[in-house]
Amino acid sequence: MGQATPQTRTGAAALIEALSEAGVTTVYGVPGEETTSLMAALAKSDLDFVLCRHEQAAAFMAGVHGRLTGQPAACLATLGPGATNLVTGVADATLDFVPLVAITGQGALSRLGRESHQIIDLEALFAPITKQSRTLLDADAIPGAVAEAVRVATAEKPGAVHLCLPEDVASAQTSVPLHPVALPALPLANNATLALAADRLRAAERPVILVGAGALRAKAADQVRVFAEATGIAVVTSFMAKGILPADHPLTLFTVGQPEGDYVDMGLNAADLILSVGYDPIEYPVDHLTRDGVTPVVHLGQSPAPADAGWPLVAEVTGALPATLEGLRTRLRGQRWDMPGTFSAVREGMRRTLRRPQTETETGPIAPQDICAEITAQLRPRDTVLSGVGLHKLWVARHVSPKRAGQVIIPNGLAGMGLALPGAVAAARLQTEGRVLAICGDGDVLMNVQDMETAARLGLDLTVMVWEDGGYGLIDAHQEKAGADAPQFRFGTPDWGQLAEAFGWSHAPVSGVSDLAQVLKAAHDSAGPTLISVKVDYDAGGGLPRARKAA
Repeated sequence: MGQATPQTRTGAAALIEALSEAGVTTVYGVPGEETTSLMAALAKSDLDFVLCRHEQAAAFMAGVHGRLTGQPAACLATLGPGATNLVTGVADATLDFVPLVAITGQGALSRLGRESHQIIDLEALFAPITKQSRTLLDADAIPGAVAEAVRVATAEKPGAVHLCLPEDVASAQTSVPLHPVALPALPLANNATLALAADRLRAAERPVILVGAGALRAKAADQVRVFAEATGIAVVTSFMAKGILPADHPLTLFTVGQPEGDYVDMGLNAADLILSVGYDPIEYPVDHLTRDGVTPVVHLGQSPAPADAGWPLVAEVTGALPATLEGLRTRLRGQRWDMPGTFSAVREGMRRTLRRPQTETETGPIAPQDICAEITAQLRPRDTVLSGVGLHKLWVARHVSPKRAGQVIIPNGLAGMGLALPGAVAAARLQTEGRVLAICGDGDVLMNVQDMETAARLGLDLTVMVWEDGGYGLIDAHQEKAGADAPQFRFGTPDWGQLAEAFGWSHAPVSGVSDLAQVLKAAHDSAGPTLISVKVDYDAGGGLPRARKAA
């Protein structure tokens, strides 16, 4: 190679420059031999590199970064086991429609396609769990490939993309300039489809609005609320769209998605039309929402509903969602629906449930709804809450009441355990005010416990609350339903105080419901990371969340 000019740089440097040009600000990752050139380029760039302790945690951090900002972050791993460790977090981003750029190192081009140490086909590995997976075979192709990857990652529906960079391509020279990222504006909805949707709504007596995560991606939360208040139509949300309406709003029917029959299910069963707003069928099976395809659906979204989702569609409107809601509201001006009696009973049944304490003793294990009630009582609009996956997630989804849309992050597409703790690291890095609270089961938290070190090293203010029951509670609940001979899965838990001390965290044990409020408040007010451990009594809470009686 000749002497480098100011326009010439390595393929690795071109990749990092292209990420920065595309608006990526942060790379979460674990370095390796085959990413040496990338790490050198990162060190000279304006991108932040967050050193993680496991690649899965890095991918979860990048995914939560994308959820909170709407812009992709990158996660980085080396070849072989480093790349395979990324898979769960990358799949989580794709199934929850979160923009993310996964970057993996790879051996030299001469080693690909044949038996060689740590070599697997990474492009093929990531293809089923990303919107695009690509091996960069030529340094000159890197600027355009990165721009295209970011465009694909952020286009509706967003998701993960994967770029594999062989080490000799990373060190090769290129003078190809950066390529701008083309992000076309979403079109406005067609007037004819808007008119049809309005006609279908006018013909309904008991419509209900079902809001999904797509409404948050479209930044349409305010327009949903205005539309509901203008028409008087009650609102149900998915787990991921919690907070569209506050819990005390007269039109809220709360969240759908519990495995057992719940109050909101009674409301959906009574509806004669569902107005789906940004709802992704991956959030909850559509046949559970429509009485096995009986209830007709009008779909509003920034992309069409999947044709094979099973929606009994009678109208579909695609286009920029805030404008669609405004256009539909204009066409329905002057028309209002009264709250049906069943809907009112559903709302009041849930409100009584949220108010009702369940823990009978001042010390000892606490019913899950009482833990959630205290979390809600101390929740401020600027705070962020993340839930892990397990039985605790169902209680958080039902009983923690957000103060704003997007305040509570509940992974529900892939629904993989282990997101909440590393996700809290990403959220705390982004948070300029307020506190970050991760709620984990004792099985969930140990999936990525090693990144407690990352939080301590970065000096982040965050709280992780562990609900301790000594088992996989959700699995146990389903095993119990299967019959008396079904196996139960119990395990031991660490000494949480010693664990916290080992990682440089504060530990705050909860002895019972009598000191829960004080412990939680002290954790929120303290500097640095805090681990709260609380014993949970799911049996006192009724096992799985469910309606206690018909509304």
